Amino acid sequence: MRRILLATAVMLAMSGSVYAQDAVVVDVPQPAREYVIAHPTDPVIVEGDVAIGTAVPEDVKLVPIPDSPDYGYIYVDKQPIIVSMKDRKVVYMSK
Repeated sequence: MRRILLATAVMLAMSGSVYAQDAVVVDVPQPAREYVIAHPTDPVIVEGDVAIGTAVPEDVKLVPIPDSPDYGYIYVDKQPIIVSMKDRKVVYMSK
């Protein structure tokens, strides 16, 4: 019983880091994140849910991030979303 309680406590302690303020799949450079937040764009409408790992449709124009050519961004519902330019997958969402 003690082992189960200990294992549960460890799992709960580790899961706390999962619920951080920002969801990041890859290591998006901090200057890129700061740029996106400092330079909001007109919001776009994306059909379906936008989540980490989902691909943004080809018809949505991504705004390039200066000094970070691997990433572009959009705003959906006033939320900045950073996307990989390589595969158009969402890699960062600010909450």
